[in-house]
Amino acid sequence: MMDGTARMSSRRMSGGLERARAVTPDRDRLEAFMLDEEPGRIAEDDFRCLLMSSVLSGASDMTIQSDMQPRVEIHGVNYRATRKPWSPSEVDQVLIEVYGGANARTEINGRRVLDFSYELHLANGRRQRFRVNATGIHGRDGQGVEISLRALPSATPELEEVQLNPALLGALCPPNGIVIIAGATGSGKSTTLAAITRSHLENLGRPVKIIDIQAPIEFTFRDVTSGFEGSSSMIGQSEVGRHLASFSDGVRSALRRKPNIIIVGEARDFATISASLEAALTGHLVYTTTHASDVSDTIRRLLSTFPAAEREARAFDLVSGLRFCMVQHLVPRHDGTGRVPVREWLQFTPRVKENLLNLDVNDWPGELVREMTVPRTLDANGMCQSLTQAVDPLLREGVISREDAVRLCGPAFVQQGAS
Repeated sequence: MMDGTARMSSRRMSGGLERARAVTPDRDRLEAFMLDEEPGRIAEDDFRCLLMSSVLSGASDMTIQSDMQPRVEIHGVNYRATRKPWSPSEVDQVLIEVYGGANARTEINGRRVLDFSYELHLANGRRQRFRVNATGIHGRDGQGVEISLRALPSATPELEEVQLNPALLGALCPPNGIVIIAGATGSGKSTTLAAITRSHLENLGRPVKIIDIQAPIEFTFRDVTSGFEGSSSMIGQSEVGRHLASFSDGVRSALRRKPNIIIVGEARDFATISASLEAALTGHLVYTTTHASDVSDTIRRLLSTFPAAEREARAFDLVSGLRFCMVQHLVPRHDGTGRVPVREWLQFTPRVKENLLNLDVNDWPGELVREMTVPRTLDANGMCQSLTQAVDPLLREGVISREDAVRLCGPAFVQQGAS
């Protein structure tokens, strides 16, 4: 087996990809078998063939667990990808392959969660990249592992692909402050943020220096920067765990590098949020993501990271620095052809901020729920769209199903007159 260095330097097609092909999933049986013939024992070439066949079949994610059949997710539906379960030793071999070293199992047994990237080399000289998470789970012998792989587009997405209209983009690109893109895992947060980043890099009228801190790096923007003509914009990317010890260290380093824009892959702890607030309050534009179901939940989660003794002061900093919060969901199209982004958002205008600062911090989530029920447009009152306002036209036009509309907005949504 090639180690990570050899694999990265190789220019020939990765072994096993010559057998990769698109598969039509069986929706009734929930099967999408990716290998024509399954060997008695899965080898590296079989794994690569299965992984690339999943990509060609439209899969966004693959999950491999000890003693289980691998699953692939296609348009939001999980399918069994092989006929037989993979043994713990087979899964360990896959872990060594994707991690690029035999110490992966030792890391997992040491209770470490691994986040990294993996690449396959295609016949045309291009690369198919994946975001990988490896986490220990309870297995038959108590030492199982789950490997989750997310297929990353080979090209940086454009605004049209993520369906961001010009008015919304303008609100997402203030001169400074914090912009938060929230949502569940797999909701397309990173893809939307990559499209926004691309728009900054391609804006010839405003050259920028961007510092991008990720864990791991998903989009390299090479396809964007390699085609630059007449632009002096630049982006420097660092990966937590490889180049940096933490997100907060990355933000503090960024402040000494005179950037215009700082991108923080995830606001997951007090140190990262505090460093991001410092950057925003000193005149930088900071983008970050977090896991949340709506705007109110986003703010509640951020507030919950603040120590009790500092909560009020930090909450004031948060409101001072916040410019825009958008929560994104990906919903299956009713015709089965893919998924559509459904977004709730709120622009933190002076009026919104004043309303919050006049209340106790504990009352902020409730105030934001009330704020989201008032229809607003991009005018003197600022921009606001609730989840029900986003879902209603999609349901009326038949883009999404009634079941998915109810799942997102609750039974009261349909009962109140949405058709």
